[in-house]
Amino acid sequence: MAYHSANLSGTQILSMVTHWLNTPVNGYLGSSYGADTKALLQKPNQPGLADAFIAKMRRDIPVLGLLSPGQINIYAVGVGSDALRMVINVAGTDFEIRA
Repeated sequence: MAYHSANLSGTQILSMVTHWLNTPVNGYLGSSYGADTKALLQKPNQPGLADAFIAKMRRDIPVLGLLSPGQINIYAVGVGSDALRMVINVAGTDFEIRA
């Protein structure tokens, strides 16, 4: 399936990312579409988990294939002395990852 960036606005793509982040895995009958944010938040330092999370997002939202690998990132920001806030950045826009 081919996607043409001229057909989608940045706002529409960001809406797709927001929808994906707010949809649990298997939230649609017969589809593995959705984000397993709980797994990412419970084990944020597990090797390869962030890469797998991004890879699944690219599979579930094929239009993200138009973005170069460096345009989708996950990082953590310290909050206080004992907490982290997980963030995914897609093409310069931050989305907080919540369970």
